[in-house]
Amino acid sequence: MTAQTEFKEGRVEARGLSIRYLEAGQGDTIVAVDSLTWGTPKLYHALAQKYRVVVLEAPQLGGGSPSKSSKALAGITALAAASLAPGDYSLIGTSLSANVALWQALQAPAKIEALVLISPTAILPTGGPPEAAGSRPVQSLLTHPENAPGPPQPDPALAAAEKALVHLLKEVAHDAEAESRLGEIQCATLAVFGLEDKMVSPEAARVYRARIPNCNISLVYDAGHLIEAERPEALINLVSDFVERRETFIVGRESRVINP
Repeated sequence: MTAQTEFKEGRVEARGLSIRYLEAGQGDTIVAVDSLTWGTPKLYHALAQKYRVVVLEAPQLGGGSPSKSSKALAGITALAAASLAPGDYSLIGTSLSANVALWQALQAPAKIEALVLISPTAILPTGGPPEAAGSRPVQSLLTHPENAPGPPQPDPALAAAEKALVHLLKEVAHDAEAESRLGEIQCATLAVFGLEDKMVSPEAARVYRARIPNCNISLVYDAGHLIEAERPEALINLVSDFVERRETFIVGRESRVINP
């Protein structure tokens, strides 16, 4: 059971936006960009036992506006991170927020010691992601619908947030520019995918490993797009090990499947 850490909440200004953030722990800094749709993930509680963890609530993506692209939002999150973490830090992004983290690593490489991309969606399957299924839209992101995070009957606010997030995942475009610039990322990188993730291209893991010079790939067995909901302990072990070891991370530059 992962210990729960008390995160304090604050706000930071960046380019006219007031960005909510959560902070806990002491030590080397980890900055995470996350939608926080279902509250604070267990991963951040675990990392805060050893590190200072700052979680930036991702500004709204999508809408077809260039100002809401991952590339544009990365400039905002980089400024917010610089205000809260003046030194170097490890950077984590999940799902759509992983694309923001990817662009942040491209735009502010000197600040980032290590990069963790969890279920990144920059490289999409041909024809786009599948249609939502189940009583809740979020169930389309899972291998097992019963693993849906949050209460079985979410309140209207959470239901609306889930619907908006899945809608954004459906409308996000393949980021050809980000894909073409993967070779510019020089920091140690870990890309984690659920083995049953239908929201990203089956070739995505291979592309990341081939193009990012120092990239480790891990495929988590029996998990879809929301690895945190289906295999939280596997994700915690992976990310914790990588953040601690970086260059000597046990996976090396080979992909592996994380079994139960």
